[in-house]
Amino acid sequence: YSGSFYLRQVLASVDFDYGNDVVDFLHGWLNYQVEHHLWPSLSMLSYQKAGPLVKAACEKHGVPYVKENVFWRVHKTTEIMVGTKSMRWFPEEFEAEFLRIDEEDDKAKAAEFAAAKAAKA
Repeated sequence: YSGSFYLRQVLASVDFDYGNDVVDFLHGWLNYQVEHHLWPSLSMLSYQKAGPLVKAACEKHGVPYVKENVFWRVHKTTEIMVGTKSMRWFPEEFEAEFLRIDEEDDKAKAAEFAAAKAAKA
């Protein structure tokens, strides 16, 4: 996957409170939405380990990482559903840099493929 894929997963997801077995059990381990969207096949205990690491990586690179109380998220979702609020706008400026990097990588891979193909001919 490209850098923009992972960025979209973080920006489009939100974590609920987490950090210990009791809280995670009460949430049914559904509180690790960011980590789940990054790595859907991780085990529940791996999400526990990944959460703080993902948050730290986001802070290091200036990527918004949202972690809120589940009841606050229900309130915000209800506001969107009844039309008193709108969803936050996707911050395209964060993705633009990753898309530029992806494009450069694609061009480099295409050039390597063409060179390898020419060498065989």
